[in-house]
Amino acid sequence: MTLFLHLSTMNFVVDDDDIPEDDVIIFSILYSCVTVVFAMAVLSKFLTNEFRFGFRSALSLAVLFLGEPLCQFFVKGPLGVGCFAAGCLLIYSILPASHLPVGNKAVVITGCDSGFGNALVKKLDAIGMHVYAGCLDKDGPGAVSLRHTCSDRMHLLQLDVTKDEDISKAVEIVRLDVGSEGLWGLVNNAGVCYFSELEMTPEPIMRKMFDVNLFGTVNTTKAFLPLIRQAKGRIVVVSSVLGRISFEGYGAYGMAKHALMAFSDTLRQEMKKWSVNVSIIEPTGYRTGNVAETTLKGRKEEIWEKLDENAKATYGLDYLDEIYSSLMEQCKTFPDDLTPVVRAMRSGLLSKRPKERYPCGAGADIFTYVMNLLPIWWGDTISLAMSPIPKSSHPAALRNDQ
Repeated sequence: MTLFLHLSTMNFVVDDDDIPEDDVIIFSILYSCVTVVFAMAVLSKFLTNEFRFGFRSALSLAVLFLGEPLCQFFVKGPLGVGCFAAGCLLIYSILPASHLPVGNKAVVITGCDSGFGNALVKKLDAIGMHVYAGCLDKDGPGAVSLRHTCSDRMHLLQLDVTKDEDISKAVEIVRLDVGSEGLWGLVNNAGVCYFSELEMTPEPIMRKMFDVNLFGTVNTTKAFLPLIRQAKGRIVVVSSVLGRISFEGYGAYGMAKHALMAFSDTLRQEMKKWSVNVSIIEPTGYRTGNVAETTLKGRKEEIWEKLDENAKATYGLDYLDEIYSSLMEQCKTFPDDLTPVVRAMRSGLLSKRPKERYPCGAGADIFTYVMNLLPIWWGDTISLAMSPIPKSSHPAALRNDQ
């Protein structure tokens, strides 16, 4: 109390010669206290794996090692201590929030045959959650790997999100298991992507992308909502950066993801009164089963087989081969470390302060933000420059005109 009374009678001075020696000692002690508290708070987040070395951790270190001397030298006095403490508090507020205890929480994940879903099942099982892994093929290689890797807390579900009977059976299985506690989390991860220009996308394939990426998520979410409301739990929706920006060749996929974003944003608002949180995951390109070379070749063949004769004559098989060859080369550059996406999904499920959106990938948050601010013609120029469609490739009709 004496210390605070002493500080309250001091003037905010900037000249070292005007600061009594006793006050300099007091300020040094205060700076040290703020530094120790901030350092311990940041260290605790490192030790609990809530964030790793990156921009935010580098910013924390910069505040620790540069903030104190800068405040002492340029601001000085009690105002300097206040500025340093405020800076530490601001930096700490942007660090990831701590996680809720796992306890007896249960989560349903769709699309667990490979990729993000498969990796998330293993992660959540490892930290002690009860996981219901929905697979398109319950006896497929992805499901078998989960059986061999995970504990008895993991349960496989036959779950094709486009089939109402699969969804109903899954809901009944989960409802009997969770009882009155309800379902803590649902991760809508199932998705499919075909790459082709809009005029080259056969209607059955376009419908398939909407059925899986949009209506599959909508129907699965609505079916599990009573159990989630019961637990006041979480819904995590895996969308894409293509749900906010457009690229040629990803037209039909982007249409479904844009609609999925609208669904998720509206659902988030409507669920607030039920104390249910909704988070959207927005990955960039990652090397998952969707971009495996065999998968891409199979989808290219499927597009060509279902394409009408007029579109075949306009674009030609050579053009489709060229753009898919370029796409395969681009996909080889995608990162195969799925950790950023898995960490974001886990945060959406367990963070004490879950974010509304989690852009994942190098510069994803900045890129999506800047693209929405640019003039349309400038954004189109950037999108075309990043497109996997080679600039030297031309549809058959254009080649014939040349």
